[in-house]
Amino acid sequence: MSHPFFRSTAAAAARRRQAGGAVLALVVSLLVMAAATLAIRLAGQVSEKTAQQQLTQQRMARIGKALQAYWAVHGCVLPTGALGSTSTGDAAPGGTTVPWRTLGLARDDAFDAWGRKISYQSPASVAQFGAPAQPQTWALVSHGPTGLGAWLASGQPMPPPANADELANASGGVLQLKTETAGSDVAPGNLFDDALLWGMLDTADCAATPPVTPPVVGAPTALNLTTALLNSIAPVSYSGRDSNTTSITIDGGAALGNITITSSGGNISRNGVPNGTAIGVCTTGCGNNNNSSLSFPETLSFKLDGKTAEKFALGVLSLDPTVQVAVTFRRNGSDIGLYVSPVVPAVGGAVTIFADLAPSPTQPFDEVVVQPLGSSHFFVASIRFCAAGMACN
Repeated sequence: MSHPFFRSTAAAAARRRQAGGAVLALVVSLLVMAAATLAIRLAGQVSEKTAQQQLTQQRMARIGKALQAYWAVHGCVLPTGALGSTSTGDAAPGGTTVPWRTLGLARDDAFDAWGRKISYQSPASVAQFGAPAQPQTWALVSHGPTGLGAWLASGQPMPPPANADELANASGGVLQLKTETAGSDVAPGNLFDDALLWGMLDTADCAATPPVTPPVVGAPTALNLTTALLNSIAPVSYSGRDSNTTSITIDGGAALGNITITSSGGNISRNGVPNGTAIGVCTTGCGNNNNSSLSFPETLSFKLDGKTAEKFALGVLSLDPTVQVAVTFRRNGSDIGLYVSPVVPAVGGAVTIFADLAPSPTQPFDEVVVQPLGSSHFFVASIRFCAAGMACN
């Protein structure tokens, strides 16, 4: 028979072992939870980085296509870069960032996913993984998650990189493509996270002399986009305000020739029945001004079928007290410039004129695409294509 003292001591020891086991199980459980949380967090970081890298690659590819189009249209010549210290996006001597406005790109396309300007060289020289450098017609550099050596949207430069290869990419030397080496444990001198894209363009793409398109001559007056003008070549089959078509060709007179109007986002519509004085775009419910007017992201394109112009004037009837518009200039189907207006006051019933619009740098164009920005709603009341030496209003 065991003594009561020994029984109580054994029971106490058993209880301590059980308690210790419970504590150990709890610690293990917490460690597993912490590891799982860390794994989820790290997976999120990798996913986010991958998404940012993919967006950057998409934007760089878009720039590459714009450069190819510019090359073909401008006789095998590419623009200089834009100055990193400015926000205009215009090509300028000594510029080292993407000239988005000159290329007819959206401003965001000139920035990587981390909000820094993409660097641009033309001509360029690229060395891949230590191999001898090869000449390229153009090259782009995103300075990666760290952004060292890039220009900010504010026009301020980021600090220069400590890595010699990244420094070459930021200073306009021979561009270096290396394996990515990044992370908090990587010494600054070894860190490399730049992304590059480049291309070699063929002079055969623009060797053939394009047909000469006669310029606009004289001083053609503005065309008021009335129902009568829309019917000038072929009668339009309206249903109230709805033209039931996305393309109408009008007679622009001797100075301009035929002009084809094309809509996107819906059918061409007019602002009144039976005699409209301006046009918009509608999808359904075209019976009121709000639905039949032009609003973002809808567009109206005006293409000269046999002429080129160097200036353009746009007259709009706004439904709002302010109006903002974007005008894209095209030549032979390729974007060659973009004008984005400020927000300007508008008076109901009165035509607001955006005068003397032209691509930058100035060059002939044969098409303009009009698009409202922000919450603007308006009808296009008049258009005017002009030669370079005249006031266009």
